[in-house]
Formats: sequence, structure tokens, C-alpha cells
Amino acid sequence: MKQLAVEPGQSIGDIRLGMTQKEVEQTDAFTFDPKVEYDAQGKAQFIEFYESDEFKCILGELDLLGTEADTLIPQLDKIAPYDREDPELGCSYQFDEIGLILWRPVPMTRADMQEPWFQEMPPENQQDEIKHLCFSTVAVYTKGYYD
Repeated sequence: MKQLAVEPGQSIGDIRLGMTQKEVEQTDAFTFDPKVEYDAQGKAQFIEFYESDEFKCILGELDLLGTEADTLIPQLDKIAPYDREDPELGCSYQFDEIGLILWRPVPMTRADMQEPWFQEMPPENQQDEIKHLCFSTVAVYTKGYYD
């Protein structure tokens, strides 16, 4: 499994903010089909990777898409505070100070797995829900991207 180093506010793998579309398309990480948005000058200003069995997005020792959110968020919060006013908090954690955002479609916890609504689901649905313990996407972005 490939490891893509995440540098908040700078890069994921060998795709760096500020690259042109042509430069991005020539990187090894581009084969993993990231979402890249470009500014008016044609420079990458947002890079997002979706969870995959082909790679891990690593920040230091942290697996950003393979570590449960309840474990990961407190560790990242020590590096930079997340936006506690985010209306999608639970699903979205934005670390604007460093240019990093994590997202998942459903805020899931281990405690939720003991709730009747979860216990009553068929096993295959439970497996789908368990995936939401971790984040689905990680993205880095330039200063001012969300302004």
C-alpha cells in the first residue's frame, strides 16, 4: 500500500499547492484520482483524496483516513485548533490555521454501535456504517480558500 505524506497547507503525496494542472497530472499521486481545484491563475489551491485500499494519507505517524475520528481529532487539535463553529462539525473538521480539512458523511462513534438503531440493522448495513468511524476524505488548501 502506497503512503502519501500530507503536509497541511502544502501538499498530499507529490501533488503540491501552486502546481499547474499539467504538473499535477504528471505526478504519481494523480493516478489515485484526487479532486484538485485551481485558482484563476491555473494553480492548484485545493487537493482532496478519498479513502482507498490503494493508499494511506499520513501526517507524521497519523493515518488520517484510517484512524477513528474520536482518536484522531484530539491529536490534530494539539497541532492546530479546528473550527468549533463549523455547522457540519462531527462530519467536517477544518484546521484553517494549517490548511487541512477532514470530512465524512456521517458522524459515527463506537457508542453509536451499542444503540438500538445500529443493533437492529442487518450486518451488511452495520459494516457500511462502521466505515464512518473514520474520515472519508482529507484535503489541503491555500490560505483564504474558504474565505
